[in-house]
Amino acid sequence: MLTIAQLAPLKDRDPYLYETLVKIVASVNATSQRAGVDPSTPSPAPSPIASVTVQAANGWFDISIADPSDSRPGLFYFAESDTTPAFSAPRVYFMGASRNLYVQLGNQTLFWRAYSQYIGSQPSAPITFGSPAIAVVGGGSSSGPVPLPSSGSGVFPNRVPRGANGFGVHPGSRIVRQALL
Repeated sequence: MLTIAQLAPLKDRDPYLYETLVKIVASVNATSQRAGVDPSTPSPAPSPIASVTVQAANGWFDISIADPSDSRPGLFYFAESDTTPAFSAPRVYFMGASRNLYVQLGNQTLFWRAYSQYIGSQPSAPITFGSPAIAVVGGGSSSGPVPLPSSGSGVFPNRVPRGANGFGVHPGSRIVRQALL
């Protein structure tokens, strides 16, 4: 958030300059909040997605996100897969603005979840495929290489590989504070 500490004395001395600077400060602050780049306060998380659907055959996984919420431009989607329903080391798939992902992962059994995030906001709560999470079998005759360990996504203190972080979380957020304890 932009502030100009010396603005108050200008009000009596030069009201036109004062008014111009107030409008500039308000415009810069409004733009930074809309763009999600206000360093003082993270934008709130978007509404959680409605559901995620997954089907697989011959090693291909087809993921579809349903999100009927009203959103502003710049909403991005993420899908995550893991070999356990706890998502302790999820693989993150950046989907951009698309709500569909079609990816070849071989004959693996994976659990899936998805969430959305604006740049500069907290991520929405992740929604799993099934409740509790349901395993999806890739099928086919080839299992492909063993996946490398997950490196997570986004910016996170101490580079701890964690899921459901998308672009990262604001340093003052509850999620980061809990992780540091």
